[in-house]
Amino acid sequence: MADISIWMKSFAAVTEAGSFSAAADRLGSSQSTLSKHVAALEAHLKTRLFNRTTRSVILTTDGARLYEKALGVLDAIEAAEASVGLAGEVEGVLRMTAPLTLAESRVIPMLTRFLADNPKIEIDFTASDHALNLVADNLDLAIRVGQLTDSRLVARKIGLARRIAVASPAYLDKAGRPNHPSDLEQHNCISYSLSGAGTRWTFREGQAVDISGNLRADSPNLLRAAALGGIGIAVNARWLFESEIADGSLEIVLPGYEPVPMPIHIVLPPGRYISARTRALVEFLSREFASDSLLASAGA
Repeated sequence: MADISIWMKSFAAVTEAGSFSAAADRLGSSQSTLSKHVAALEAHLKTRLFNRTTRSVILTTDGARLYEKALGVLDAIEAAEASVGLAGEVEGVLRMTAPLTLAESRVIPMLTRFLADNPKIEIDFTASDHALNLVADNLDLAIRVGQLTDSRLVARKIGLARRIAVASPAYLDKAGRPNHPSDLEQHNCISYSLSGAGTRWTFREGQAVDISGNLRADSPNLLRAAALGGIGIAVNARWLFESEIADGSLEIVLPGYEPVPMPIHIVLPPGRYISARTRALVEFLSREFASDSLLASAGA
């Protein structure tokens, strides 16, 4: 049973990665080991599971049928092992992505603690403010801020991004300090082009305003730099502006009105076997986000 479990995990990894080399990298193993596992599984089942070319592997009809069933089988095996303490230390390579500023300020410190507790895991991290394709980019999980647009993804909400409006004191001294969201119509507002809200800013108090300005940016870091430069008013996650608010280089605008927070999800690729190391990281990050006052959903 133990051998078949290992063979099945190797088979699932090769299927998802599209090649033995990519699967070996993901598992922290070798191509020759995975090849032996898949060959042993094929011999055991007396059927060919892959059609192999020099560049890739393609599931046969029997292979596709087995993979569909294998996901549930592997889940059951891991659950059974965990229930009697046989799972042992999680190990292997995890590929993940998260927005850059969230990664820098929150996720990397969390991963430092996770890796200290799980020394056999390696993390291949891609920071991107754009939503990468989990399947095409061969990712195990992603942290996404904002409304999810792909209903096929397996998602778990882990927090909220509390947002604020900010500007430099120099800009506010020149342009005036707004007292109500409607006053923003008279201000130069820096819009975040990756936000689904576009140029309409909505506040939790039920206020919404159509903003305009002479700068749009696809990076929160650029929004912060523009606000620091005195270009205008920016809205983004509070964690982005913490140090600048503390040293006075940025000022909170409309402190009595809070922009609607954005949900934070962990998302997993659809129809893929979820490994023990991925499950361990999902549970760890869920706890970490719940304990962070700027990220926790409770009371937000």
